[in-house]
Amino acid sequence: MRKPLFALCLLALTLPIGCGTDEETPPDPLRNRAGFCNAWAEAACQKTVVKNCNAPSVEDCVASQSDFCLELVPETYSSRHAEECLSAVKNAYKDASLSTADIDVVIKLGAPCDQLWTGTREQGESCDANVDCDTSAGLTCVIKADATSGSCEEPLEVGGGKSCSDAEEVCAADFYCNGRNCVEYTETGDVCVGDFECEPSAHCVLVADATETTCEARLALGDDCASDADCQSLYCVKATDAASGICADTLVLSVSEPLCKKLR
Repeated sequence: MRKPLFALCLLALTLPIGCGTDEETPPDPLRNRAGFCNAWAEAACQKTVVKNCNAPSVEDCVASQSDFCLELVPETYSSRHAEECLSAVKNAYKDASLSTADIDVVIKLGAPCDQLWTGTREQGESCDANVDCDTSAGLTCVIKADATSGSCEEPLEVGGGKSCSDAEEVCAADFYCNGRNCVEYTETGDVCVGDFECEPSAHCVLVADATETTCEARLALGDDCASDADCQSLYCVKATDAASGICADTLVLSVSEPLCKKLR
């Protein structure tokens, strides 16, 4: 009887421990918008940022920036590309000096933070802006020529001279879709009906004493501006409540910088 008893004891020792001792997998902190925005705020509120913005504490900075993130990120938030976005936010604030690309990320949800929501429209359905579409699945709102609306599509790039009439087709760099084909941008000084016809460094405006709108170069660094769209850098620095500012390509965080209000 000793051998069977010994064997049973040995078997009991080799059996897996009961479920009561298993550790549960902790919930993903990025699974919802609130958790993501807290992580965003922690990525933004680095030591130099807190110091330059004169925030009372890191905790105050995190609370303020988290609220800002909740205003920025749509309620149809998806965590599919959250990690890439958070990495970009952390990199943007690393030295408290932001480039125009950094500004685009942390203020306008530029790439890679432009794929954070599911939207409410499926592929092929009409849209007015990217927020309507499932960007987490690679869809964007493709709008042709001077139309005010388009459809949610996975963009397919086509070259100059090629047809762009299908809903998902977008033109390669240096070309725009006139609704039928990809054609070269209108030259500076030539008549236009919208910004889409002008190269990115220009826009369609009515200059003094003119009777028709033309493609004109956006303002250079240091020029007076009224909005981001006025500048080639797409960044117009304005003091709080000021109607105008100057075109710049770098934002250095300081007590007087308006962005710091969201970081303290």
